[in-house]
Amino acid sequence: MTQLVGRFAVILLLLAATAGFGATLPGSGFNASFVQTRTLPGFKTPIVSRGKMRVDPRSGFYWEVDSPYHYVFAMRDGHVREELPDGTVRTLKPDEKPWLAAVEHIFVGALAGNRAELERYFNIAIAPLAKGRRVTLTPKPGALAKVIERIRVTESAPGQPQNLEIREVSGGRMDIRFTPIPGKP
Repeated sequence: MTQLVGRFAVILLLLAATAGFGATLPGSGFNASFVQTRTLPGFKTPIVSRGKMRVDPRSGFYWEVDSPYHYVFAMRDGHVREELPDGTVRTLKPDEKPWLAAVEHIFVGALAGNRAELERYFNIAIAPLAKGRRVTLTPKPGALAKVIERIRVTESAPGQPQNLEIREVSGGRMDIRFTPIPGKP
């Protein structure tokens, strides 16, 4: 369940930051390297992973962890390809995975600039900062609210996330710091 929550939250929030609020022009996207720090209740040492991600309306969403293990999650045109650390590649189908159908629905809506789609699942608060803004998503009552307490993204400029923080009801926390990669996503 923890891996599922992480996937769902990361996809959703990156879309909110880069597309869901009309922050980017149609056809643009975001390409970055990341450092993800995962803190779990009961564990003293956080898990740190590194990788790269990109999101844009044409090629969809791509998330790759390259250290300390290899993992890929790619979503495009309703198809999901996942490469697990043991090298197994699998295709996930939305009609077989209810959580994936929800993610895909939100993904398509966010890329289209449909804020109402996010508001269906979250209360949204946007706070301007001296440089950039902070977007906070708090789940509305339901299944997601039983797992996620809050998701927050801090942007240096619209469509340029610097940091993503996911706080779970269990006390777990995921903190992801982004470094933009120049060029097209």
